[in-house]
Amino acid sequence: MRRFIVLVCLAAALGACGSPAPAPTTEYDVVAEAMKAFDKSDWVLAARLLREAVVKQPDDVRLHYSLGVCATHLELRDEAIREFQWVVAHAPANSPEAVAARNWLAAAGVRIASASTESGGSGNAGPAADPDRLGKSAVRGQVSWNEGEPPVKLTRLQIFLKGIKGTPTNDVHLVRRTDEEGRFEFKNVPAGTYKLTNRIAGEPLWRLKVDVADGQTASVDLTPQNSLRVRDDFPDGQ
Repeated sequence: MRRFIVLVCLAAALGACGSPAPAPTTEYDVVAEAMKAFDKSDWVLAARLLREAVVKQPDDVRLHYSLGVCATHLELRDEAIREFQWVVAHAPANSPEAVAARNWLAAAGVRIASASTESGGSGNAGPAADPDRLGKSAVRGQVSWNEGEPPVKLTRLQIFLKGIKGTPTNDVHLVRRTDEEGRFEFKNVPAGTYKLTNRIAGEPLWRLKVDVADGQTASVDLTPQNSLRVRDDFPDGQ
């Protein structure tokens, strides 16, 4: 009997030794989860997770830029300005993130530091030019989207009128929001050629070329019929 008990105990001990170790607990990856939410356009969740992520990785340009994009969708202007200014100051000047951040800040009329300021120089960039005082033309229209019958008017949507690089309108950046009827209007616009879009960062619904004659009003309604999936006047995104 004693020998039997000893053998049983020995078998139990050997069995315990051969048991697989418990699987290690997977650490929660807030950066990965934040980008998953961002890719799904879940702006509320993505913004919350990205705020945690930038604390863990404070020098990551992608995280700051993505948080800025979320803030624009959530109409958190101050946070968007802060994040995009950080991107402009820290990302390579010609990187897509820096270019998009500068464009958004300029369109929003926000001061952007010059290169000499960033390198320690004494130059201070003034506020973005106010093109509203420069021209005699206008651009107006209405935004609607077919999600049923009748079409839905898109209210409180940001619309950007951006001058074309290498043309006299190069430095013109205007932004408006649609009203309760989905209407928008840019007044006192200098004559020339522009890009009309609803987003500076990321893929927009519209990206149209608009020619504005001196002293005239250009009427451009934004609808599914001239959306990006049908017409793209700037396929390179610029």
